[in-house]
Amino acid sequence: MNSLVRQSLRILLGRISISALSVLITIYFAYELPKNLFAIIVLYSTAASFTQVVIDLGLSSKIIREAPPLLQDNLPMAIDTILMPSTVLRATASIVTCVLMLITLQLVKPLLLAEFPYLNMDYITLIVPFCMMIENANAILVPLFQIKRLFGTDSVLTSTALLLENVFTLILYLLFGMNQYFLGILLAQLTAFGLRLFFVSDYLKQFNFSRWSWPESRATLKLYFPFYLRRFFRLGLLHGEQFIIAALLPLHQLANFNLAKRVSKDLKFYVEAFTNPLSIRLSKTRDLQVRHKNVRTFLFFTMPVPIVLALLSPWIMRIAGGEKYADNWPILAILYLSYIFYALSSLQFTVVTILGKHSDSLYRDAIGGTVGLIATLLLILIFAEYGLAWGQLIAYAALYIAGYHISKKYMHLSPEDSALKPQENTTPLSTSTKPVT
Repeated sequence: MNSLVRQSLRILLGRISISALSVLITIYFAYELPKNLFAIIVLYSTAASFTQVVIDLGLSSKIIREAPPLLQDNLPMAIDTILMPSTVLRATASIVTCVLMLITLQLVKPLLLAEFPYLNMDYITLIVPFCMMIENANAILVPLFQIKRLFGTDSVLTSTALLLENVFTLILYLLFGMNQYFLGILLAQLTAFGLRLFFVSDYLKQFNFSRWSWPESRATLKLYFPFYLRRFFRLGLLHGEQFIIAALLPLHQLANFNLAKRVSKDLKFYVEAFTNPLSIRLSKTRDLQVRHKNVRTFLFFTMPVPIVLALLSPWIMRIAGGEKYADNWPILAILYLSYIFYALSSLQFTVVTILGKHSDSLYRDAIGGTVGLIATLLLILIFAEYGLAWGQLIAYAALYIAGYHISKKYMHLSPEDSALKPQENTTPLSTSTKPVT
């Protein structure tokens, strides 16, 4: 069996049972909660996803690009120049972002109290930023798992967090109502964070802040800022636009989109199960045939599934939400089809991140993100909640179309080309500030 497939299946096996439980609990809440209350869940999940993009700073790309070869030759240098500054800078950004979220929630609290007078908004608006901060902490540690090639462990921990989140939120909802729903999220994420710390403690224990260099950290941020912009245009605008527009939609329309979004989200995890191992494999080989083989394997496993699920979406939506949501199945179908372009754009992003230059796809991501934002703003005026789904599809499609020739160039250059020699140009910032190409 192809080694990429083996690693991806390991990730999928770690998630499949948990994902099934997550869908079942989502279905329970869809049947149980009124639409306006069910819509609160999408506001939180969208805001949490947006903050994870904001705090990335392009440094997850730095870890994946530079750390694997250096870890084998000079572990202390890898920790001092790559792992420690990247991790600490992202953690600092997380704290700042969550403080801003806390302030924002306090400002909009009167509106929330008017819509949900039976909820304890004083408590909810305080606990939500802490939930986001711990989710961010888990996301910050993920690149450390990837460079240690702990794909299966990372998948199990992600699934464990999701399992505990579903179990805790359900139990606390049944016992105390919606007021304690977010406490369940916080407890689950704290548990996962503790487990993640254990598995990467061998790296974290070697963080020595006496060797911290702010000039080098500033150079790192400057060097990888194009990667940050790419990620923000690629994902940040998507989550940001959904967060802003979601706040403007009537809550019952937002609930329709929320159910379809949560049911289709497992397809994103499926694509990522192949994307994450692919990124490491591309960074470790210069053999064009091996690269092309890995890409063909990726496409073979990621292209047909969204089409099949889109065809089944009328039945899936009826099962997921009952008659209350059955007529909204086209939203689910559109979201499923959007993951065709999500997989293709993820492949492009991986190829350029590992093999390309910092500025290669910045314009691609800027164009794709901007087109997606404008399309969503226009389409929501015409199609309401359906506009959000169409906006996601158009954003991913625009990313793919804009970056087609860039990624194709790198997959067809000969191994002798300097752009395909990451180990020759990958130099720690302590000795060089050249882009890693």
